[in-house]
Amino acid sequence: MLMENASPLDEKLQILKRIEDIGNRDFDGVDVTKLLKGYLHSSDPEIMLSALQAASNYVSDESLFQEIFKMAHDYPEEEIRAMANSCLGAVIQDGLEFEDQLPPGFPSGYASVSREFYQTVRDFLLAKVDALMESMEVRRRALEALGYLAFQPEVRQIVMRFYHQAPNPYVKVSALYAMGLIKDAVFERLILEELYSASEPVLLEAVHSAAGLELHAAEERLMQLSKSPSTDIRYESVVALGAVAPISRLPDIIKNLEANEQSEEVREAILVAKSCLKQRSALNKGESIWDDNLILSEIEDILDNPESEDEGNSSNNDGV
Repeated sequence: MLMENASPLDEKLQILKRIEDIGNRDFDGVDVTKLLKGYLHSSDPEIMLSALQAASNYVSDESLFQEIFKMAHDYPEEEIRAMANSCLGAVIQDGLEFEDQLPPGFPSGYASVSREFYQTVRDFLLAKVDALMESMEVRRRALEALGYLAFQPEVRQIVMRFYHQAPNPYVKVSALYAMGLIKDAVFERLILEELYSASEPVLLEAVHSAAGLELHAAEERLMQLSKSPSTDIRYESVVALGAVAPISRLPDIIKNLEANEQSEEVREAILVAKSCLKQRSALNKGESIWDDNLILSEIEDILDNPESEDEGNSSNNDGV
């Protein structure tokens, strides 16, 4: 452990489950960010790391991310500092509309963070990723956060440099993670090549990135990997097939996977693939998909700004 005075096991497990539910937006509490702030100050590093991972879905609370920013800047424990840097990727993703040059078709008008905070975090991460006095673990996590900006030549060059000069597989994992956040022909080619990597962490990240980018060219290799001796590789490959395989073939693929898979864990991945098929089929038919994250984000905005909602209602009544 990195710190003393860890919680009793039963209480700790309860807290970790609560944080997991918060991260999944499956928690019946209004002020969840207040809870997360409290967990960020826990004496148990596992609780702190869990809270940092859960925080990404709550970037609309800038005060929460101000605390995370402080942790990323100078928290004494490397593992916590690294995760805090990675968590700041939520700020970059949320505030991309503040960039002067954006990829075609990028939606605007949705930023929750302020322009000033976005710019502060952006500049910090660009400095941190190449900070020679910082550990490589922290630097690679900063790279992951910057991945949303990899459409810009400066950041793209950094991603490529980390990929080609990676001193260990985990740095290459971070580079592949960043590649999987945007559409780029060279990135896609490298991801497809790494689907044959002999390093399991690198291979798994290549699978994640192929799924995130919906690389249909990965289908054949993912089918091979779905028969891997490794449960982890089979699990992730099956989930990825749900996003990558053509809708016309996916039902048969899922049926064959169900018939041959014995692992209960991987059978859960098949359920994820089924859910993905359902969503893709609905979108293909032009049907709308219920976006829980979007709805809950709108609810949070209303709770945080009740005056604006009252004004909106007043305005609507005036127009009747």
